[in-house]
Amino acid sequence: MIETGIIFLVTLTASTILADVLLLLFWKFNFRSYWSENISEKLQKAHPEINPMPPPELKEIPKVAVLLAVRNEEALLPACLESLLSSAYPAEKLSIWIGNDASEDQTLAIAQAFQRKDARVRVVDVKVQVGQAQAKANVLAHLVQTVAQDANPPKLLLVTDADVQVQTHWVGGMVQSWQAKPKKQEIGVVTGITLVDGSTAWGQLQRIDWIFALGMVKVASDWGIPIATMGNNMMMYLPAYRATGGYEHLPFSITEDFQILHEITKQGYSFRNVVAPQVVAFTQPMTSWNELLQQRKRWMHGAVKLPLPIVSILFLQATFFPLIIFLLFYQPLLGLGLWISKGMIQSFFIMQVTRKLTLSRKYRKRLYRYLLLYDLYAAILTPLTVGIYLLPIKTSWKGRRY
Repeated sequence: MIETGIIFLVTLTASTILADVLLLLFWKFNFRSYWSENISEKLQKAHPEINPMPPPELKEIPKVAVLLAVRNEEALLPACLESLLSSAYPAEKLSIWIGNDASEDQTLAIAQAFQRKDARVRVVDVKVQVGQAQAKANVLAHLVQTVAQDANPPKLLLVTDADVQVQTHWVGGMVQSWQAKPKKQEIGVVTGITLVDGSTAWGQLQRIDWIFALGMVKVASDWGIPIATMGNNMMMYLPAYRATGGYEHLPFSITEDFQILHEITKQGYSFRNVVAPQVVAFTQPMTSWNELLQQRKRWMHGAVKLPLPIVSILFLQATFFPLIIFLLFYQPLLGLGLWISKGMIQSFFIMQVTRKLTLSRKYRKRLYRYLLLYDLYAAILTPLTVGIYLLPIKTSWKGRRY
């Protein structure tokens, strides 16, 4: 009986390692880049963490609106807006729309001060619910409705958050990703890649976690599987968004980015997840375990709605650490060998993603120092995430409970 159990444990853990190997192979041999081949040799600095890069080369320069739903963000909003206003994108083609979601601090006053200083900034104080939309989805619905009233509305809508800072080529990089190598299907959603601020060890561990997760999402995207988009780093094609009826006509979801991606693909539009330095944005880490787990609980609401094969792979990943602990008890050397194997393959995959982002050597070396500790971090976080998701308690987010 014990031998049968050990064989079962080895099979499951080995399956997880095999999935990581396939992930790495798909990354190496099926990676899709959405960049023009005739790129200028001129390199421009965009952010201290990123090596100099070629600026985006656009077929045309369309009007773009950046949508920013904010709630109690007085500490973070100024830096976010400064980064957006420092964009290399032509000023006459860029507008920044801030939707205030019943903030109880100075967020609205700060937004209005920026509006007075720069004509690109527009502020909408959202006070009513439109249709079925709630929270961030409600604010975005209001903003899109307002933007679309323009006689010549922008056809591309960028979405980010107040705790994000973008580098100077972000807007142009997202636009080029939408324009490059067009398919027969029109592109409805483009997703960039967001890095967690890594100024602390806690931030570095979250950064590694995001890099690993977004790398997996990229692999699935290149196979044509819409897993996720990032609500703090995404672009929507206005006709594609309109085809869904907008957030106001969709059932409420606390993962509104996941929801809109799948609604847009249902309408026949395609999508792209892009891993390139030109589409990198930087976000703040969660400040505590409780805040981190609430974030992951919210993400789990979207993850469980994915196709069964994807959910099965995620389940295997989630059960790896509990299974390996049991295996270490009965077969220490075998269990340790499997654990080390997974850690090495996983770490190599994370390194491959960082190379695509052309992070400078200094920042990559600092990140790599935390790869071993990340295994312990993941061993704690993964079962806790599953546990808090299964608990019959509401999810706390931005001062509200869902």
